Amino acid sequence: MRGFSRWWWIGAALLLSAGLPSAHALVFEPQVAVVTRVVDGDTLVLRFPDAPQRPGVEYRANLLGVDAPGRGEAECAAAYVADIAHRLLQGRRVWVEWDSRDRRTGDGRLLVYIHHLDERDADLNATYIEQGWGWVPRAYPADRKVQYLKLEQQARAAQRGLWGMACAPAR
Repeated sequence: MRGFSRWWWIGAALLLSAGLPSAHALVFEPQVAVVTRVVDGDTLVLRFPDAPQRPGVEYRANLLGVDAPGRGEAECAAAYVADIAHRLLQGRRVWVEWDSRDRRTGDGRLLVYIHHLDERDADLNATYIEQGWGWVPRAYPADRKVQYLKLEQQARAAQRGLWGMACAPAR
């Protein structure tokens, strides 16, 4: 170490580590997650136990291509959808997939497609729309948006879920 200052070694270490993923970096590949908490109908807290980042890190996530009533929006429908989400997802291991475009919201939440581990073909986001538990946000792009819009139209026509309730959202 003779001839090199301590600051040179610190600088070299920082440069070498700059290309490495951080301990909190999330790899946007299909993977297993655990739903540690259901916040409301379309917002979850996820932990990725098998991913390369620290195992205890939790991420707030929104279902991609789905909007569901929350606080202040069609209160009876918000409680109904939150209860469904809780029963379907709370404490469960799920398969998470990502969109080709957006993977986070402006405030840092993850945007995810969710599947049950035993049925990776069963898109729970699509099930939400198909059963009338939510609608497709018009302002945001998503790979599956065209498919979801067709499912929403069918749910509305059949008055499934929210669309048959007295307090249905004005969408």
